[in-house]
Amino acid sequence: MSEKKTPETISAREGRDRVVELVFNTAEQLDVTGWWPRNGAAWAQECTPESSHGRGDATSAYSYDRWAPQGTDHIEDAKRVAEYWESLGMSVRTVNPTTHPTVFAEGGPVLRAVFDTDAPEKSYSISAIAPCSPGDAYTLNEEDSAERDQGKVLPGDEGLVLQEEPPQ
Repeated sequence: MSEKKTPETISAREGRDRVVELVFNTAEQLDVTGWWPRNGAAWAQECTPESSHGRGDATSAYSYDRWAPQGTDHIEDAKRVAEYWESLGMSVRTVNPTTHPTVFAEGGPVLRAVFDTDAPEKSYSISAIAPCSPGDAYTLNEEDSAERDQGKVLPGDEGLVLQEEPPQ
């Protein structure tokens, strides 16, 4: 009988840091420039249904992604990402490997990750999501926003284009 390995429990903020680090380190494996956080900062999402607004049993997970103009060697870039993720102990699967591959991975430092060589607008995208951790997504995002309002740069904020609210 084999033992089933239980995933370690990490804090939500540690999960945030891991997804941001994975996305940045993955981008560094590629000879592609112009990466930016198309969907904004790392953001906590609710895992436990109806757990928002401070419930004690709430769980959440951070996700993060970065996009860049599409590279020229999609197949080689996908292989490079797959090999890198495998080196981190992730279980990797590639679909559409002969034209515009998409690499899916699970485990390792994050719950799952995706590298898409044919994202919208002729882009590459790398995204990752952390495992669910204790914590309320609404509260975590409010705390993160408060820290940003005080001028703190959080992991994943690099490259954000902040826009001021127009005067009313």
